[in-house]
Amino acid sequence: MRPGRRSFVSALDGQAWTSIVRCQVTDGTRAESNRLIELGRKGNGVVGWNLDTEEISNGLGCTGEESLYVREPWWRG
Repeated sequence: MRPGRRSFVSALDGQAWTSIVRCQVTDGTRAESNRLIELGRKGNGVVGWNLDTEEISNGLGCTGEESLYVREPWWRG
């Protein structure tokens, strides 16, 4: 299957390609390593959905963990 077609089919069946990264996230004076679904890059870090705290977080020093994240199909949303 051609790459463009694969992306289109994946979008319809609920598979979406995105980066899941492990980053240092600071909350006040506490810093911990959390997994983020990358939504964008800002400055030296990543803005993403924090899978550990279930909120938007800014992460620094990120390293890639996975490249496939499965979500609900578009037509269920």
